[in-house]
Amino acid sequence: MPKASLLKKFFRFVCVGGLATALQYAMLVALVGLWQWQVTLASSLGFTASAVVNYWLNYKLTFRAENSHRVAVFRFFITAGMGLVLNGAIVQFGITYTPFPYLWSQLAATVAVLFWNFVGSLKWTYASPVRKSA
Repeated sequence: MPKASLLKKFFRFVCVGGLATALQYAMLVALVGLWQWQVTLASSLGFTASAVVNYWLNYKLTFRAENSHRVAVFRFFITAGMGLVLNGAIVQFGITYTPFPYLWSQLAATVAVLFWNFVGSLKWTYASPVRKSA
C-alpha cells in the first residue's frame, strides 16, 4: 500500500475514532461524575457504545470494506474485544498505581488502543477478501 494511501486511511481512522472517542468520554464522565460508577466499568461501557459507531463509519468511510458485514462484524468484535481488554487494563492500572486523575489513564488507554485498532482494522478486520487465482 502506498504511503500516501496509508496516511489517508490513518487520518480518516483518527477522525472517525475522534467521534467515537467523544462518545466514550462523554459516557465515562457522566457515569463517573453523575452516577458514581466505578471508572473501569464506565470506561468499558463507553468503549462498547463507541465501538458501534466505529464499526459503521470505518466500514463505509475509512476502509471502504469489500467484505460482507458477516465477515467484517465477526472480525471487528474480536479486534474490538481485544481493544476493550487493553483499554480496561490500562485504565485499571492507572487508577490503581498512579496518582493521576482517571482521565489521564483513559487518555493513555485511548492512545494505545488507537494504534491497536488501526493495525488490526487495516490488516484483518476490513482487509479485502483474498482472491483465488484460476
